[in-house]
Amino acid sequence: MTNSMLHPERRSQDGTRFFGSMSCGVGPGVRSVMRHLLTLTLAATVTLAAANERIPVNQVRFSADSSRVMVLTSGVRDGSGFGTASLKVFSTATGAQLYSRQKTADAAPNTLRWTLLTTPPTPATLSAYGLTPGVVSAAKYSRVYPRPFPQWSDGLGAGQTGISNVALWSVPVPIKLNVYTLPSTCPYGDLLGPGNAPTGFRLTVNTQTIHQDLSLPADRLCAARYSLERVDVRGNRVLVTVRAYGSGFEGPDAVPVFIAATLR
Repeated sequence: MTNSMLHPERRSQDGTRFFGSMSCGVGPGVRSVMRHLLTLTLAATVTLAAANERIPVNQVRFSADSSRVMVLTSGVRDGSGFGTASLKVFSTATGAQLYSRQKTADAAPNTLRWTLLTTPPTPATLSAYGLTPGVVSAAKYSRVYPRPFPQWSDGLGAGQTGISNVALWSVPVPIKLNVYTLPSTCPYGDLLGPGNAPTGFRLTVNTQTIHQDLSLPADRLCAARYSLERVDVRGNRVLVTVRAYGSGFEGPDAVPVFIAATLR
């Protein structure tokens, strides 16, 4: 692994100097194109090597019949300072992801959220799924973290189980998160921290298992720890947000994993 890959912020600074020196003596149109290229270059760098970030969940919204659920996240990328926003829609009957849009750019997170929500085909898609206006959810459980940036200690590692009693309806219901090792071809195993290894998780609400990893998906090959972050419910439909802690250059990245389900 090259030094520039280990330190993307140096790469960004070098890129700024490179494009800055090239821009001298050229017209404004060319400079505009070069700035755009620089933005794309930095965005690609951040995609490959994010650094110690936890992009927050801004809103969860159910359709009126609760068959669909939408989750909107946005924040600032730690590695570049760029804004980022993501919109996902899930079926609460099957758990399948039905729609997804994401944007990272040199813009404020609220601007990117608005862009995602108003750029076709998103408005028509959300309307078809009954999510405009839909019903905005107030979380039944929302974890408060002790620090603004994620730490390995925030999550459970291999062999650990956490139980949180959450008042989904009139009485508390146990939600169990069980973490266990799984085979993985993680390319950044040296960044997982001492004693950590790639893991998957099983999520159980009361006695019903609503998620169980049999193998690790491509976007979680380096996930080593997990934490229960948020629980939203409408009727017997639920969206559970779990954070997956994986390799980052200045500490772990905490990426949201969304589990939509119908509870029995």
